[in-house]
Amino acid sequence: MRLTEIPKGFKSLLPGEVRRREEVLKKVRRVVERWGYDPISPPTIEFLELFTAVDRSTEEFAFKLVDRFTGRLMAVRPDFTPQVARIVASSFKDEEPPFRFYYSGKVFRDRDGDRETYQFGIELLGVKEVEADAEVISVVANVLKELGLKSFQIDIGHTEFLEGVVEELGVKNRGKLLNLLKHKDFSGIELFSEEEGISGKRREKLFSLLELYGKEDVLERAGELFKNEKSAKALNELKSVYSILKSYGFEERVIFDLSEKRGMEYHTGITYEVFHPLYGFSLGMGGRYDQLTGKFGRELPATGIALSVDALEELLEKKGLLKVSGKKDFYIIDLSSEKHLAYEVARELRKKGFSLARDIVQRDYQDSIEVAFRKGYEFVLVLNRKEEPKNLLFTSPEGFFKLEGDVVESVLRFISRM
Repeated sequence: MRLTEIPKGFKSLLPGEVRRREEVLKKVRRVVERWGYDPISPPTIEFLELFTAVDRSTEEFAFKLVDRFTGRLMAVRPDFTPQVARIVASSFKDEEPPFRFYYSGKVFRDRDGDRETYQFGIELLGVKEVEADAEVISVVANVLKELGLKSFQIDIGHTEFLEGVVEELGVKNRGKLLNLLKHKDFSGIELFSEEEGISGKRREKLFSLLELYGKEDVLERAGELFKNEKSAKALNELKSVYSILKSYGFEERVIFDLSEKRGMEYHTGITYEVFHPLYGFSLGMGGRYDQLTGKFGRELPATGIALSVDALEELLEKKGLLKVSGKKDFYIIDLSSEKHLAYEVARELRKKGFSLARDIVQRDYQDSIEVAFRKGYEFVLVLNRKEEPKNLLFTSPEGFFKLEGDVVESVLRFISRM
C-alpha cells in the first residue's frame, strides 16, 4: 500500500474544488437565511443509539468506534436529522416553536460508492400544518433557482397514502410490495400479485398505482381509485401543499409520485425528492418526521430536507454555472537580503484589501515570475533589482511597468488606469 493512498469512497478537495464548494454554500446560505433559518453545527461523532433509535438500519452502514471513557459504541455521523431533533429537544426545550435551522457538513456511510458525502440541509420543527412542508419545498426551489438551475423537478409523495393503499388492497407482505414499487419493478409486481392472490379489480388498482405520476390531476385520479380514509387524508394534505406552492410561484417544478415510499425509516407523511434531467441521481431528499423528536423527550411535528452538495457541484459544473476565479492579486519578489521593502509593501497592500504572497524560495527571479503567473497571481512585483529600472510590476511574463517613487502609490496609480 502506498502512503499517498486513501480509503475507497473518500476524496481530497484541491484549492479550486474548495473554492467552488464555498461558492455554492455561500449562495445556498444566503437564500435560506432570507427565509429565516438559523445555522447549527452538530458534532461529527455521537453515540450510536442516537441514530439507531430513530432508524434501525443505520447500524448496518454506520462507521462505529468505541468511546474509551464509557465503553459505549459511537458512530461517525451518518445522518444530520436525528442530531437536529436531539438538539431541539434538549437545548431548546423551554423555547416556543417554530424552529428553523440549517446545517452543512459531511455524512459518513460505510457502503458501496461514496462513503463520505457533503450535505446542506434545512429543518422546520414545531409546525403540524402542511404549510411547513410547502415552505421547505419552496426554499429548495428558491435555492436551485438562485444557483441558476431551471429544469429541476421536485417529486412529492405521501407515506400515508401508500399505507392506506396497502391496507385497502389487503396486502400481507407490505415491505416487499413497497420495495417493488420503489424500483418500479413491473414484472416483480406481476409475480407478487400472483403470490398474494391479488386479482380482478384489486389487481387493476395495484397496477393503476404505478401510473399515479404527474401534475395536479394525479391527485384527483388517485382519489377516484382509492377510497380509504388514510389515503384520502393524505391526498387532501397534498392538495393543500400544492395550493400553497402556487401562491409562492413554485408549482411549475412539482411532480406528484404516489407510487413510491421515499426517505428514511422515520419519515411519516409528505416526502419530497429533487431531480434534474442532466443528473442521473437524486439531488436531495426529505420529508415529514413527526415522531422523531419525541424519542428525545419533546414531541414536535417536523419536516426537512438534505441536499447533496457533491451532486449540486457536479451538475452546476456540467452546466457551466460554477465559474469561480482562482485569481490572486500580487506576488512579491524582493531581491535584497533584508526584505524590508517587501514587508512594507505587503503590509500596505493588504491594508487596502489586496491578496498577496511573497516569494520565499531561492531561485532566479525570472523563474519565480513564471511560477507566480502559473499559480494564478494577476501581478508580480519585483523589488530591489540591481539593473535599471530597479522596481518592476509585471502584468504578464513578458510585460512590465516601471515603478517610480513610492512603490505602493505607483502600483495603485497603475491599477487605477486599467
